[in-house]
Amino acid sequence: MRCRDDHSGIETNWHRDDRGVSEVVAFVLVFGIILSSIAILSVTGFQAMDDYQEFEQQENAARAMGALSENFNDVLRYDGIDQRYGELALRGGTISTGSDGTTLSISAEGDGGEDFSDDIELGEFSYESGSSTLYYEGGAVVRESDGGGAVVLEEPKLTYNEDSETAIVSLVEIDAEERSIQSSESTGFTLSVEDRETTVINEADEIEITTTGERAAEWDEEIEKAWNGENELKDDDIETIVITIVEVDIEY
Repeated sequence: MRCRDDHSGIETNWHRDDRGVSEVVAFVLVFGIILSSIAILSVTGFQAMDDYQEFEQQENAARAMGALSENFNDVLRYDGIDQRYGELALRGGTISTGSDGTTLSISAEGDGGEDFSDDIELGEFSYESGSSTLYYEGGAVVRESDGGGAVVLEEPKLTYNEDSETAIVSLVEIDAEERSIQSSESTGFTLSVEDRETTVINEADEIEITTTGERAAEWDEEIEKAWNGENELKDDDIETIVITIVEVDIEY
């Protein structure tokens, strides 16, 4: 007579149940890891995409503002041009105009009794989008970030010729209505000359420019870059000074 032990069958079933539970737990863990990874990648991926789109929009805006400044600066290059028109695709950004901005205090003297002394308020034409703002100021283009850093994208019309000892200062002074507009469409802007003044000083003694305002540091750098590391030219360095100030209005 043979006895049958049922404990082995029960134990085998327990082992099978344990393996089944382990497989389910493993599946749940792996599936959870996959879902978590997808969620993390989605968040970081969308953030990276948003950052890239903002960067591209800012770069496109900088190129567009550079092209617009080249167009507007024709009023500095040519006496016969009194008006210029250009467009910007605002893409949700904000354009602002006004008569504030950086102030350049220019003082120049000559032996012949000719001189020039004036505070030039460059005015404001700005495009704000995302975390940066572009300024068309005095003929230059400056980009300023929310963090406070700024960089000159298009240099102002400040030149110095060592051979002829001639300094040339050409500035656009914006005298526009205080207003702003936000739009997703392309917007046209008309720059019109209201006044143009050119002063020529022969037998020059000196010229000095000091700056005040939020972007004064950037203008100081540009002046020093043009004038051999100084904000002034004196005596033996200078023979002729040509200063042109073009006062304009911008309508849109």
